[in-house]
Amino acid sequence: MDAIAAFDLTKQYDGKPALQGINLQVPEGRAMACVGKENAGKTTLVRLLAGLRRPTSGECSVLGLAPAFEAARLHSMAGVVLHTARLYDTLSLSENLRFFAGIHGVTKNQAVERSSALMHRLDIWEERDKRPADLPTGVLHRASLARALMHRPRVVMIDEQGAGMDRETTQRVGELVKYSVQQEGVTVLMCTQNMQYVQEICDGFALLYQGILLARGDMETLRMGGGLRLKAALRMAPGEAGPQNFHLVGDQWQREIQSESEMPKLIAQVVGQGANLYEARVVRPGLEEIYQAYLDRGKRREASLHAETSREYTADPRPEDEAAGT
Repeated sequence: MDAIAAFDLTKQYDGKPALQGINLQVPEGRAMACVGKENAGKTTLVRLLAGLRRPTSGECSVLGLAPAFEAARLHSMAGVVLHTARLYDTLSLSENLRFFAGIHGVTKNQAVERSSALMHRLDIWEERDKRPADLPTGVLHRASLARALMHRPRVVMIDEQGAGMDRETTQRVGELVKYSVQQEGVTVLMCTQNMQYVQEICDGFALLYQGILLARGDMETLRMGGGLRLKAALRMAPGEAGPQNFHLVGDQWQREIQSESEMPKLIAQVVGQGANLYEARVVRPGLEEIYQAYLDRGKRREASLHAETSREYTADPRPEDEAAGT
């Protein structure tokens, strides 16, 4: 069953498209990331799925509910982390978490237990009695996720959670997201520019660019669709030349390969030639490299179409030119 679905989802602001015909499905109990640069439509997508905006056309559903018309029911089963979300300044961190739990009908004892567990997992327990104004940005990032998870939602949608986070916060948030998916069966949709961050957390990805869905799938499907190859990387003894057709990248000799199955033969050849091989591994392209490959392919296609159109226009004489030549 798909926990999140969008069909031809489109949103315009003042006649300008923010999302254009998005088709997307997130299976229940999975973690998917929608990635893209600024103005890709990530925030708009989260707001539409959370029922905070209505689509211009198309439709979407979360847990079988229409967000624009069943927002109250949806919010009882879903958690939303918005980049602009704030905690109440008059309450301490722990009081904020218990307050938001109470809104969703969580009992006082359950709220205390849940908030304690989340704060410990996010390593913000020591900050529990401080007010939001006194908390570092990293703690506020983590607290936003804790707030969204307080009522044990079945779906969590996160907007820009990877932007501007310090290393420790990135690690803690990533660990909790993975725990929520694997141990609690939560479905997670993360929308962010930080592709390296979500690459370690999610198993499915959607590539957005200026409101258009370029591609979606797992890393291997996207790699192949983007025309990117794997690379064999060999670390030789210092000063030793690399094998034929390999080039030096940092301290490793690299070469493109079609598949991992080529590695045993390559290793055997290198060792058979008497070389001192210290390490051999397969290098896979990262999500950011894959994303850029799709952008470059789109630009090449656009340039090709433009060139083809220009040739057709030039080759097609105007009627008066034909008349003049007769």
